[in-house]
Amino acid sequence: MDKSIIRRFINGQASPSEIKQVENWLAHPGSNHHLEEILEEAWNQKGNSQRDNERNERLLAQINSSIQKKARRTSQTKSFLNMALIRSAASWLLFFGLTFLGFQVMNENQSKSEEKNSTVQWIERSVLPGQKLALELPDDSKVWVNANSKIRFPEKFDRESREVFLEGEAFFEVIHDTTRPFRVHAGELTTEVLGTKFNVKSQGEKTDVALLEGKVRVKINTEKEEVLVLDPGQLAAYRQENPEKLHLATFESLDPFLWKDGLIHFRNENIKNVLESLENWYGVSIETRGNLDLNRTVSGTFANDNLENMLIGLGFTLNFTHSLEHNVVTIYPS
Repeated sequence: MDKSIIRRFINGQASPSEIKQVENWLAHPGSNHHLEEILEEAWNQKGNSQRDNERNERLLAQINSSIQKKARRTSQTKSFLNMALIRSAASWLLFFGLTFLGFQVMNENQSKSEEKNSTVQWIERSVLPGQKLALELPDDSKVWVNANSKIRFPEKFDRESREVFLEGEAFFEVIHDTTRPFRVHAGELTTEVLGTKFNVKSQGEKTDVALLEGKVRVKINTEKEEVLVLDPGQLAAYRQENPEKLHLATFESLDPFLWKDGLIHFRNENIKNVLESLENWYGVSIETRGNLDLNRTVSGTFANDNLENMLIGLGFTLNFTHSLEHNVVTIYPS
């Protein structure tokens, strides 16, 4: 009997004449041995388990149908012989089918057990005030972590996604991978990308996501679905106190990314915010004395080279003097 016809019969693709050939063949002595060989070949190939199970069930149903047809057309003696042979072939089918099914169930249970017993190893890096950190993630993506920030990520990303948790500020340069979205969880926002360059800054109840290249999707981690899709030059700003909470803005030049290159940029920032930034950048504590106007604003870009030079330059602009002792800066009105 041609194996290709038997395979088409098993797959439900045989023509009416081929089906009749198989039915006649099943009634001949030795057909069970031939069927055993074909089933062994299928066993060794081990395709998709669900597909194989359906195929086995379909074959068994067709063999049973053949048994019934031949029983009606043949004499009682011949029918008895054919029934025995065909039942033998069906028994082999059941043996291989059930064995294969048991093998698959055992493998699935073992995989689930291994998955359950395996624990994700997390890596956490904290950056102190006055410091910065550059590192590579498990997928070779790069991240620069700003001062007074913390980042957490798995030792190895899973097959479905790449999850990173951030407190503070970091710049990400993400390797493109269409099969595994890259997600940064910071404050109340989750930023999802496939491959791009962007900055995330989360402080208290404020979180900003600024996009340099590519495209990102930003959403609030609440039941209310608020989503923004950013293009380069756009920024998603989350403010807890605002009714809108998440809104779209734009930024000028490379302002949100300058810190990564060792530059401090202020654009109409009041003195209070400027001094807080300097505390993070240089790892010092800054105190004010006298009637210093903390609402005055300053704009400009400064190289992060020396705290003393920075304070002298700002003091000249904002009319204050300073003293530095044991990492404590005291600001006095001029």
